[in-house]
Amino acid sequence: MLSDAEQDTLVEMLVATAEVMGEQIRPTAAAYMVTDLASYPLRVLAEALTACRREVKGRLSLAAVMERIDDGHPAPNEAWAVAIRAADEAVTVVWTEQTRDAWTAALPLVEQGDKIAARQAFLEVYVRLVKCARAVGGCAVYQPSLGHDASARAAALQLAVDAGRLAHEQVADHLALLPATPAFNPLALLAGRVEATPEANERTKQRLAEIAELFAPAQDAAA
Repeated sequence: MLSDAEQDTLVEMLVATAEVMGEQIRPTAAAYMVTDLASYPLRVLAEALTACRREVKGRLSLAAVMERIDDGHPAPNEAWAVAIRAADEAVTVVWTEQTRDAWTAALPLVEQGDKIAARQAFLEVYVRLVKCARAVGGCAVYQPSLGHDASARAAALQLAVDAGRLAHEQVADHLALLPATPAFNPLALLAGRVEATPEANERTKQRLAEIAELFAPAQDAAA
């Protein structure tokens, strides 16, 4: 919801936009328009007014502004492309509330293996939910659905933060770097032995074994 100061700014923007388009609009009329627009961020409204100045040939109207508001709701097929990725529990997705709820409705069909019917069910529910959301007004709200793959999770969340879909504070705990686990046993190294930790991958274990063999002759001679 716009603050009182932002609403005053929007009135000025509406009056100025109307003048640029070759007409005049009374501040009182602009204030009535603000009542229907106040649920959107000022940045989004400024972009819509810019589009009106460039595209609308006639008078500035509330409908013209509303038609050009980018409220952040993905197109139905875009939402489905995001939702279907949630079938893999390892994958982290960032989706809108409407995408999440439509996916919940379609999930039983996905689990039955009927993705065609699932997609149809998803689209029907999603379109209805977005229509209801737009009737209330305001921009889409995004939220994360965290998958098991921690490394891919951080990348997906960071992309959403960079795109402005999530606030950094929402996912800061998941973006924090995990402490690095050494590939070798530091205590064994102090004792003159080269040993891999259980967390090391097979390639690392093999390489450390080769290094241990290189040190073996020197250790035998010292003994």
